[in-house]
Parts: sequence; C-alpha cells; structure tokens
Amino acid sequence: MHNFHPFFGTRRSRSRTVAAAVLVIGALSLAACGSSGTATPDEDVPQVLTLGLSGEPQPMKAAINQNALGYLMDALLQQGLLRWGEGGEIEPALAESFEQVDNATYTFTLRPDLKFSDGTPLTSADVKRTFEYLADPANAAFTVAGMSRISEITTEGDSQLTVKLKENDPDFLGYVANPTAFIVKEDALSPNATVTVGAGPFVIEDQTQGVGMDLVPNEHFYDPESVTLDRIEAEYYFDATARVNALISGDVDFIDFVPTQDFERLESTPGVVVAAEPSPMIGLTFNTTSGPFANPLVRTAIAYAIDREHVASAADGGKADPVYGVMLGEDSEFASDESGSLYSYDPEKAKELLAEAGYPDGFDATILTMSQYLYHQDTAVAVQNDLKEVGINLTLDSGDQPTWVRKAIAGEYEVKTTGVAGLIPQASYLESLYFANAAYTSFGYDNPELREALTEGRTAETDEERAEAYDRAFDIVAEDTPRVDLTQRYNGYAFKDTVQGFENWPGFLSQYSQNWVPYLSIASE
Repeated sequence: MHNFHPFFGTRRSRSRTVAAAVLVIGALSLAACGSSGTATPDEDVPQVLTLGLSGEPQPMKAAINQNALGYLMDALLQQGLLRWGEGGEIEPALAESFEQVDNATYTFTLRPDLKFSDGTPLTSADVKRTFEYLADPANAAFTVAGMSRISEITTEGDSQLTVKLKENDPDFLGYVANPTAFIVKEDALSPNATVTVGAGPFVIEDQTQGVGMDLVPNEHFYDPESVTLDRIEAEYYFDATARVNALISGDVDFIDFVPTQDFERLESTPGVVVAAEPSPMIGLTFNTTSGPFANPLVRTAIAYAIDREHVASAADGGKADPVYGVMLGEDSEFASDESGSLYSYDPEKAKELLAEAGYPDGFDATILTMSQYLYHQDTAVAVQNDLKEVGINLTLDSGDQPTWVRKAIAGEYEVKTTGVAGLIPQASYLESLYFANAAYTSFGYDNPELREALTEGRTAETDEERAEAYDRAFDIVAEDTPRVDLTQRYNGYAFKDTVQGFENWPGFLSQYSQNWVPYLSIASE
C-alpha cells in the first residue's frame, strides 16, 4: 500500500552546516529481504515471474539512457561495478570492494573470475575501456556529466582499478552505480553496436517482436545464489488499461508505469500491492538553436504562463506535486524557499515578457509529446490550453516513445514534454539536467556562467562556498530558464502480494527500484 508523501515538498529555509553534502534517502529496508536484497523463495511454488511491461524495450546500446524500460533491461541483463542497493545505498556489484580515497580519487577491486554471459572473462581492462567510452562526450552517455571528469584510469592486474578525476566530485560513485554504466565487451563500444552480451543475472532465451520475451538465469553470473527465479516472462502491454486489467485478472504478476488514475482501483483489489513514490519531473524543454525558444525571455514567459495545479489535475488526477523552481531534496542544505520558488503562475507577467521578447501577439509552434504514456500527452494538452491564454498556439506532434526519442536527440522539435528524474540524488545532478546533451535536455542549450556556478557548487572545499555557488546558479536559472519543470509525478509499480522482495524507493531513486526485479521470488497464495 502506498502513502502519498512529498519527497520534494515544502521548502525550508537553508541551514548552513559543515555536514557533508549528501542527500539522505532514508532508512529503507526491503521487505522479506536478506542482506543481498533477495527474498526467501517458497520451494513448493514455481519460481516464474510474469511481467506486464508498458512497452517493448529498445535494442540495448552501451551507455545510453533508454528510459525506465531500459533501466529494467539493464538490471536484468547487465551489471556495473556498483549499483543502488538496499536502503537506497550504493553497494558493490561487479566490484568486490571500492574506496573513495579523496574527492578526486577512487579505487575498485573486482570480484574474482568474473565472466560475461558468453563465458569470456571480464577484467579491469574491460572496465577501463567502458569508462573511457562513457567519459567521451561524443558518445552521448547518460552518465557523461560525471564520467567526463575522469582524467586517468590505471589498472593493476585483472582486478584492480584506480580512477583519478580532473576535479573534485564527491558524488562520482553515484554515476558509477547508474544502471546505464554497465560494463560491456570491446566490440559493443560503438554508438551503432547493439549490446547482446552482458554480465547481469539473466539472459534472453527467446523474444517475439511486439509480443514479449522470455529470460532465464545467466549461468556465468557472479552471484547465482541471489537469483531465485527460474524464469521471467515479459509481455508487452502498450495500452495502460490493458496492462492494469492483466494484473487484476492474474495474467501477469507485476506491472510498471501504473497510471495514477488506477491507484485506488488497484489498492482496493484483493491480493494486489501498489508501490508509488513521488519521483520523476514532468516539464518542458526547448530547441534553443533557433526560433522563439532561443530567446530566454520567451522560455521564462512560459514558466509564468502555466498553471501547474491545472497540469497536475489534468495529467495525474491531482496526484502530483507542482514544481516552481529547482528540485532538491528536503534534506539538502542547498535547498531554500527561494530555490523552490523561482517562478509563479502569473499570466500577465508572461505577456509582458513575451512583448519584451518581440512577440506581443504571441506565435504558433509545435510541441513534441508521446501517446504511449498518456501523462505526457495530457501534460501537452494542459500546457496547450494555458499557453493559448497568452497568445502561444501549440500544435501537438504526438507519437510513440521511439519516435519521441529520435526527434528529441536530433533536435527535430520546437518544444517538447520531458520526463526525467535526477541521475543522482545529490544537487550536482543539475549539471546533467541542463547540459547532458540528451533527450531530456534542451537541444543546443548552453550558458557558461551557469556551468561555472554549478561546477563551483560541486567542487568547492567548504559547504559555505558550495551554497553560495548554488545560489548564484539558481539566480541564473531564474533568468535564463533552461527548462520549465511543472510537476513531480508519482512513479508506481503494482504486483501480486505473492511477489516478494520489492520496494519502491522514494525520490529520484524510484526509477532504479527495478534493480530488484531479478532478485524477486514467488510465495504461495
């Protein structure tokens, strides 16, 4: 059963402290889980898990963010040195141990005799090559904001690795733990290559395009005892209602992307558990290379023109928290009343800004969105109605997720709906939010002053210096408006109560809760 509590809620005044700048996720524990995060299986029950997925996972690419379905496939088929684990803490994965020597030096020791799923050895040389690939901005890695700070990687034997950074990054391990930072073979380190071999707990046994796939345990996985499932059967339900009905009818055991309008219905269904937490942000990003949205006055006008309560009601049935500024955890010492309220709902101010930008009568534009996830399209419709009131007339360009991703990366849009959660839960995630050159960022956006302020916020030696730098960054964001975040929606999973070992973490880590799907087990009814 879920409880709606805002992880990113009312802002408090900043308290300057000398404590480490760490966002505490909370003392979570996985129900019925041991130290490895796995549940105790019922030996008399077939250990077969049926997943009802919201879409068909795309062919896997090294380093690329392929959204929530991609995170699930990463967790099933791949493995990095580290992962987000029990209690929302970073824990070893392919690495047996790791150490943060200082804010710019990290060491890793790999587990002995690691192998890829095809039986070939996985060594420190594979890690070095993968990290170097992740660090190259040309490869558009999801973790490039952190990995691009790598200055030098040295190996010692097959299992020892030292990473030195160009500058301080106390949050670097969060990038290493990201599910897209999985280690791959050399022949897969290319933007055009499809990753077919991994080091994760499962392998694909069979798949049918548009229908589903079957997975079985990887016989070369380093920790086979942690995998209690004998088989995972994934079925694709592109229609949200069909996906929910499949769980209620018992056709599947577990579904992702639970529509908010179905939370109460599922909670009232005997034998069904809903795990929902506030996590991803939904908002707008822009093509800033040409046209009206290249003008920061226009982008800022949009930030004032949209009624976020209206968006929350229209797209999420009111089960979303309005966002008026920069998203930081309540326990972050860099959060303040000011950082959380950079904008307000003020259509008259929006009109004034549009006139100042040279658009007193508004303009026409197209908004890219996707029909596969209705909250995207519903957000676009709500925004369309609000912006019409200030003279901006939007035409919807709505299609499936792969089309949205392709157009987003290529900059084939003017403005688009965007869903994203922080890549890491610390304030330094803002560097990737604005500058990662990814599908979720504004195309072509750059601001050297903002880059400098955010870099100083991460690298400064004292909390006071870091806080001053972040304050400066927030002031720049308020004027330049790199993006317009509107709401923080609830990320929900639902499953039969016979499925053991899953818990949805709050905040940005919710998207990584799928890490535990490979380690679930099935109990008797």
